[in-house]
Amino acid sequence: MTLRRSLPSANALFVFEAAARLMSFTRAALELNVTQSAVSRMIGRLEAHIESKLFIRTPTGIELSEDGRELYHAVTGSFQHIEMAIESIRARHGAGGTVTISLSAAFAMHWFMPRLERFQAEFPSIDLRFQLVRGEPTGPFEDVDFAVRYNLPEDANHHSWLLMEETVMAVCSAAYLASHGALGSDADLSRHTLVHLSGSTRIPWQRFLAEANYPAQFAGRNLTFSDYSLVVQAALGGRGIALGWGHVVAHELQQKELVQAAPFVLKTGNGYFLVATARRPLRDPAILVRDWLLSEMQELRHALMTSDHAVSDN
Repeated sequence: MTLRRSLPSANALFVFEAAARLMSFTRAALELNVTQSAVSRMIGRLEAHIESKLFIRTPTGIELSEDGRELYHAVTGSFQHIEMAIESIRARHGAGGTVTISLSAAFAMHWFMPRLERFQAEFPSIDLRFQLVRGEPTGPFEDVDFAVRYNLPEDANHHSWLLMEETVMAVCSAAYLASHGALGSDADLSRHTLVHLSGSTRIPWQRFLAEANYPAQFAGRNLTFSDYSLVVQAALGGRGIALGWGHVVAHELQQKELVQAAPFVLKTGNGYFLVATARRPLRDPAILVRDWLLSEMQELRHALMTSDHAVSDN
């Protein structure tokens, strides 16, 4: 039996893929610009045609059945191969291609944006598309060439390249440091403002202060944001001291827009990696982006190692 005869229509695969990826008929309808009932009818036709339930209806929504998961894996793999073929054709005809990267908003803003003009000058035929992750860059990634992920070394399912070991430091603007002084272990912390990221974070200020053997009780002011990019912006604006992850604030440290507010640097032994699925080969534009990104990171690590951004503990 041919694929054409195995389906009620070719459009059924697009409808199924959207519903399975979004786990919602309503959201799939919005993405496809059709009604929710149209999505439901198409899924029903597909299930009747192949004589199998693809979704399990629950009181809280829908879930893929075992058969549904098998079909979804096959469909997404096929769609990715089609996308790769189209990008390859475009590349052969001089159109370059688009490379998609899943990463945190903070890394995109503070690492990529300052380098974007240089990247575009070096690779004028390659477009970058950022798929932003809210919060910590962990979890699965789909339909992208690369992802920047925390502590995801190479395994059977992923290719992985270390970008930077995880380091966390207290950072502030030079103006703030000049007016308020350093965050020293024997200093009066009450004159400082600490900038926090709200919610559950792996390394909150309490842990950093404890690791640095600073006073357990902080009597100063606190400023809290729900987005890490705003935490960094507050430090840049001289509003207080923030915890800076090395791979995010490295550019600002190098440009002296931020300085270390204390000599202590927390090294967790973990790292941030550039990762790609092992299920498909990298396209030529993606390889160029990977090599450029790793080269930029290597140069940055070397520059940070040979410069002194820390203050003395006094």
